[in-house]
Amino acid sequence: MMGSPDQNNNNFVRNYSAIPEEWKESQQFLTEHLREVSAGVNIRDIGLYQKDEILTGQQFVPSAAKPTVLRNVFRKVIDTGALTNLTTPRTVAHGITISANTIVTKIYGAATDPSTSFIPLPFASSAGNNIELEMDGTNIILTSAANLPAYTASYVVVEYMQEA
Repeated sequence: MMGSPDQNNNNFVRNYSAIPEEWKESQQFLTEHLREVSAGVNIRDIGLYQKDEILTGQQFVPSAAKPTVLRNVFRKVIDTGALTNLTTPRTVAHGITISANTIVTKIYGAATDPSTSFIPLPFASSAGNNIELEMDGTNIILTSAANLPAYTASYVVVEYMQEA
């Protein structure tokens, strides 16, 4: 019987149709099954997108410094507002504590024109309405050659690791 996701490479919780009738065997079976369920649930990608830092449930490849330890990934959502006047770079503080040990794994987002359109961030357009998406130690930075005021809402998601 597999007792942890380290031993179960597909990380799916197995289905069971029966448990042993003897109490001692049942107790051992249930304990092992609960370990497997909790391990399987704990490594799932969590579908919460919040303005506060949360654990995603994702685990990243081990580092050279700790080759046997998977690294936890955190997520934070930043409200970057309407896409007006992006010809001057728009900076929005992300509030993430950045150190030499911070590793960003994903930066992505979307913008909404409530009447007709939705675009990803960053955005590449043949019409020249490209939007660059960057991040530095303090801010999310949006830049475009176009002014897109119809897009009244935008959000950027940052996923990152904080190495110890």
